[in-house]
Amino acid sequence: MKDGRILPQRSPYQDRFQEFLEGFKQYEKKYLIEKAQNEFLDAFSKWLKTRKLEDKLEAIRKGMQLEAIDATFSLKAIFPLK
Repeated sequence: MKDGRILPQRSPYQDRFQEFLEGFKQYEKKYLIEKAQNEFLDAFSKWLKTRKLEDKLEAIRKGMQLEAIDATFSLKAIFPLK
């Protein structure tokens, strides 16, 4: 009791649920990164085969999406600015 108010008891399940949520967030981020990596690699591979401008632009777009969620990916390393 604090200041005449009864404080709610912390459930032993709250900590375990919080751990579950954190694990789920990590899994979701990993999944989204892997999905974006696959989409970029598919687009990049297509561009390498065709060398068409629209395929290059699609690969760059997919690379920008990947770069936005994966700090370890650098689009400039693949498509350097001239």
